Amino acid sequence: MDTAVLMEIENLRRVSLAALRQKYQEVFAEDTRCRHREQLFRRIAWRLQALAEGDLTERARERASQLARDADLRVVAPRGFFAVEGEPVRTTRGDLTKRKWW
Repeated sequence: MDTAVLMEIENLRRVSLAALRQKYQEVFAEDTRCRHREQLFRRIAWRLQALAEGDLTERARERASQLARDADLRVVAPRGFFAVEGEPVRTTRGDLTKRKWW
């Protein structure tokens, strides 16, 4: 990676939140509502690297989109997942049971 980009990223570590928000606006051409300094830093650094090195190819973007569509995501943990061995587990009906180990 170009040393100028690395120096710019290193300089971003020391700037204020207001300066990061301004830099975000310059790099992404949109305002941000985020006030988390580290998150802004990471997003800006990623964008600067992507601009310097080249972004993902259209083929890679399409493949990522396909993978995201096909993913079977679990939205609820399995019953008893958070239980400790020997402690009662509250089921969805509210009754207490012992955790089974099979």
